[in-house]
Amino acid sequence: MNKDLKIIKKKYGEEMMHLCRELFPTLLEQEGLLPKLLHDNFKESRSLVKDIIDNNLEEEFKNYIYNQVDVENNYEEVVSKRPEELLKEAGYKLYECHSEEEIQSFKKYYAPRESLCTFWGGRLNRHFVFFAIKENVDEIKRENFPKPERQDEYGTSVISIQFTRDNSHTLSIKNRYNHTVNNPDSTFSNNLDNIIPGLTASFDKYYGLHQSHLQNSFEIPGYVRANDGKYYKYNYEINNIYYCENNVIIDNFEVKEYPHEQYIVLDYFILDLKNKQIQTYWNDMEIEDSFPKTIGTIKDIKIENDKDNKNILIKTNDSDEVDVIITLDKNNRIITYKNNKVENISNSFLEHNNSLTSIKLPNAKSIGDSFLNNNRSLTSIELPNAKSIGDSFLESNDSLTSLELPNAKSIGDVFLFRSKQLTNIELPNVINISHGFLMNVSSLESVNFPNVVSIGDLFLYFDSSLTSLELPNVRSVGKHFCDNSRNIQTVNIPLIPELEEKLKEQGKHL
Repeated sequence: MNKDLKIIKKKYGEEMMHLCRELFPTLLEQEGLLPKLLHDNFKESRSLVKDIIDNNLEEEFKNYIYNQVDVENNYEEVVSKRPEELLKEAGYKLYECHSEEEIQSFKKYYAPRESLCTFWGGRLNRHFVFFAIKENVDEIKRENFPKPERQDEYGTSVISIQFTRDNSHTLSIKNRYNHTVNNPDSTFSNNLDNIIPGLTASFDKYYGLHQSHLQNSFEIPGYVRANDGKYYKYNYEINNIYYCENNVIIDNFEVKEYPHEQYIVLDYFILDLKNKQIQTYWNDMEIEDSFPKTIGTIKDIKIENDKDNKNILIKTNDSDEVDVIITLDKNNRIITYKNNKVENISNSFLEHNNSLTSIKLPNAKSIGDSFLNNNRSLTSIELPNAKSIGDSFLESNDSLTSLELPNAKSIGDVFLFRSKQLTNIELPNVINISHGFLMNVSSLESVNFPNVVSIGDLFLYFDSSLTSLELPNVRSVGKHFCDNSRNIQTVNIPLIPELEEKLKEQGKHL
């Protein structure tokens, strides 16, 4: 076997070796060249080849690698127009921010939950910050794009163009949607020439912002290019901080590697094995995730490895009993969690997690807002003693098929919104249900709410499968009760005059 192919196999896996042998026969003629190109551009990862193939990027990958051979020659270009002139041709007006007040003036273009972390303050200490605003921005409405895409007209109508202040001048083009779409900090693939040709060289010539690691129009989902010029596979991106596999965190494109003998970077947390504590990396998040608080003081940690997963066994007292079990997949994402001790779950528990499949909290009595708010993978949940459920509980889940909350008495707003797979739900002791309960569910077959007394607005709004509904103790309901739930034919509910006529108009039997 070619010596270079042996190196590639060792560092990136056998499948990558086969792909390189197929794509780069010419480069393999020059010993040491191809391994160096891979090393200089991609952090060692056995996931890389699968991600290239799964996203049908073999041709783009090949072109990207060949372009590296003579990248400096490719960059020679004469530009006569300033960035302001080029962006005007593309329909934008360019603004450079020299003060915090100037940055804050652009916050008006962003929805509350989509505003950039740039607006938190201090960004100019580490970045050159520009905003490019479409000249017709007031005519481009958010509501006209019900399914946001990073490159759609609304998302790119307001962009922030930011260069790091170090010598690399690493570029990030930030989307107006921010975290509503995938990798919003890599709009236009972080390539200014994708906005209008010549813009990269123009920023270099007129602002002195030369990018030492040009992007060359290669983008792979789930990867970020850091200021060392390498692509890293990441698990989560939160406010321009990327939490990667292999104990790497990339903060504003600066690579931080944590020694494996002391730390485990799991999801977007850091477990310190030596000092026995777990915390979020970035403590200035708008809302702090309550996951570390559910663990509390750690007395002992034990790590058990199997073929694909890693189990973290935690004791929180001096007994031999294990209180917490966290299971990680091969990329150190949390996939199962069991906590036998915690009683109260505060707000934003694992709010950004998208990989958890099973959770057991046998003694939890109260659940705060935004519990697993962005998780789509959960298939099993045990909350046998939970009495109160906060707002936005499992708001994005589309994997859970059944749910039992035997002791719950109150349910917050937007409970299980868009739950695509849920077929049955048992809430035998719930008394109060808030707004947006089970909106846009599509598979519900049976429900059990025998003790519900009050119901908020938008109850079962746009349910598409339930045929009958039993609510024998309800005394008050909000607006849009079962609106557009066309398959519900029979409703067993005490006579509520303002509701009776409306239900009959919808063809429902009382």
